[in-house]
Amino acid sequence: MKDTEGASNRDFQRHLEAVLKLSPSTAAITARGVDVTWGQLAQGAARVSEALSTHEVSKFAPVGWSAKNTPGAVVAFVGIVLSGRMVVPLRPGTLSMSFGDDIRQQQLQAVVASASDWDDAEAVANARAVGTIGLALDEDQFLIEAIPGLEKLGSGPFRQEEPDLILERLTSGTTGAPKRVPVSRSAIIPSLHLGDHKQAETGENLTLKSSPTLLFKPFSHAGGLFGLLLALFQARPIVLFEKFNVEEWVAAVAEHKPKVASLVPAMIQMILDAQPEPSALSSLRAVRSGTAPLDPDLQTQFQSRYNIPILVDYGAAEFVGGLAGWTLEDHKQYSAEKLGSVGRVKRGVDLRIVDAETLAPLPANSVGLVEVKSGRFGGGWIRTNDLARFDSDGFLFLQGRSDQAINRGGFKIQPEDVEKQLKSHPDVAEAAVLAKPDKRLGQVPVAVIEVLKGATMPEPEALNELVRANLPAYMVPTEYHSLEALPRTNSMKVSRAELRKLMKL
Repeated sequence: MKDTEGASNRDFQRHLEAVLKLSPSTAAITARGVDVTWGQLAQGAARVSEALSTHEVSKFAPVGWSAKNTPGAVVAFVGIVLSGRMVVPLRPGTLSMSFGDDIRQQQLQAVVASASDWDDAEAVANARAVGTIGLALDEDQFLIEAIPGLEKLGSGPFRQEEPDLILERLTSGTTGAPKRVPVSRSAIIPSLHLGDHKQAETGENLTLKSSPTLLFKPFSHAGGLFGLLLALFQARPIVLFEKFNVEEWVAAVAEHKPKVASLVPAMIQMILDAQPEPSALSSLRAVRSGTAPLDPDLQTQFQSRYNIPILVDYGAAEFVGGLAGWTLEDHKQYSAEKLGSVGRVKRGVDLRIVDAETLAPLPANSVGLVEVKSGRFGGGWIRTNDLARFDSDGFLFLQGRSDQAINRGGFKIQPEDVEKQLKSHPDVAEAAVLAKPDKRLGQVPVAVIEVLKGATMPEPEALNELVRANLPAYMVPTEYHSLEALPRTNSMKVSRAELRKLMKL
């Protein structure tokens, strides 16, 4: 990796302080038509940092952060970072866990959240039981005060101090409960440089950017948090959404004219379905897509209608920052022949494919597990659960996940292969294939279908024919079920964990 001299070891806290001083009167955040200036962001963040010290929160203690897409949450995040403490994202209300549950489990000395979050009686009770200091940040003036009864540090026990860590990120939770992945202070800026395709300036050359970032991925999800970090790192203004809405997104692109947008595949499909006029998206030079596999047919349709290249990125759940991805140059040269690839390995990262059984490195065009090596993560090879292959030109093609494979009597089935065939039916909006225990075969595939609005559930035989036409017979599902809407994670991927609960599998 070409280490960004000086910047690779520059503390993100110091870099952020420099960003906040660039243009205090300029808008840093726009949300619901209201601007928050860089100066207001800095003042609010300073109050958060001061409050943590005033309430005697330990110097390097992990601090809970209510990860909602609001200006106040951005202020709180910046304030915790500027205080030198570790940011621990908490999820204010999910399908599987409440805000109060998160407070109880994380055992933190302090939690910074909005007043509305603290209206949750369970959250207050759990904070009191743990001994957590509860700090409420006003969303209008960014004033901060302690919740009555939660002003003083209790007896704990609390999580240990983490001077070498800057934050935690949450995985998507597609296959189970989200995992917490620690991010070190030494890794954060090199990781952000990998995500910054034009290389943000540092030090004396740092300037405020004119093209904004549209942020609508939840901050509680790794992609949303990375988007926030990258915008702050680049000194780029933020147009903030609580969640993705096609009409609002199109209007924001037309008004603010960003050059690049980041969209997960489900969002790309929603935009294509809504058919906004290409002129409304004319400022976009590229769309970056990651988080979930992008259907090549969907990519082709979007690029054909809007003449905007989609640059696919790959980042495994265990790491912050991208591992592989497309550049505009590669897209111009290889987009047709390498369709379906997630691009080539980024600088500073080594990837290899190893045999799932022997763990021996495999040659080009062999499918196996992805292993990653980078100085950001300790320097040794780290194994992922992703299956992939490299072609002879070094382009990476994902082939599913080993932890989702269905073993039907010794035959391995990747759910994504079957789902792609099922989604080709004109009445199917989404499909998920899960493993069902079977006494004879061990596991068999069953499919859960979400049909398009106004459509009816296709006959099982019609769906079987779609699968048989392109896949071996053992991949044909043994059962079909339908739901009005499949459960989704914060990143809009189908939540297999929640779906298994619904289907009692």
